[in-house]
Amino acid sequence: MYEITVRLPSQKIEGLVTSLYQKGYYQTYYEVPLDVLTDSNSYAFVEKRNETIELNIYIQHYIEKKERGKLLELLAVDEASLVIKEVNEQNFQQTFDDIVLENGWVITTPERKNQYNKDNQIVLDPQGNFGTGYHETTKDCLSFILGEDFTGLSVADIGAGSGVLSVAVALRGASSIDTYDIQAVEREILYQCELNAVKPVNVVQSDLIKKRNQLNREYDWTFLNIGTQENIDILIAQKLFCCNLI
Repeated sequence: MYEITVRLPSQKIEGLVTSLYQKGYYQTYYEVPLDVLTDSNSYAFVEKRNETIELNIYIQHYIEKKERGKLLELLAVDEASLVIKEVNEQNFQQTFDDIVLENGWVITTPERKNQYNKDNQIVLDPQGNFGTGYHETTKDCLSFILGEDFTGLSVADIGAGSGVLSVAVALRGASSIDTYDIQAVEREILYQCELNAVKPVNVVQSDLIKKRNQLNREYDWTFLNIGTQENIDILIAQKLFCCNLI
């Protein structure tokens, strides 16, 4: 596989990606430039305008001069603007850096798990990249969970993302874990459970704001690691004010 990289104004790239797809360039990647702001939900992301960013195009075979000319015309750049390199398809998926928490626990990948004490690690393959532990609120939740004993307790993990909090409470002995998310994350979360050799959790795909009173049982602990307003709306819809929350 070959990676073709070109730097372009961000406002041009979305339209270019559509044009590239129409011309048979189906694999593209770029990072949307974002600013992190504080709002009523504690944090928000706003796209930065007029930034120059990298657009990556992936193809199976090296492009010859004639095809390269067509690509240059489509991108409206000169040949010196293209950077072409061969990439190893087996290592194509980018990984994330290990996260060392203050209490000594480590969040690492399946490839690097043997570098750490197996009794103080969470093995995570963040396929959807939500809940990897990079966000400060996720780190705070993990630091709390991994310092507590949940033996025999029931837990709800709402807005679970990758399921990292569910895995953490499972490692700390929770006997019953219900994991809720608006997205279809069951396959990913059960995979994370398998990586950490914990009992599979019960995964429910549901919008807990629109579907009121769906949580018809009490939990010893309920974790909500999402935006502030979403937390409030779920608490109201599900009548969760009487349980321990974090």
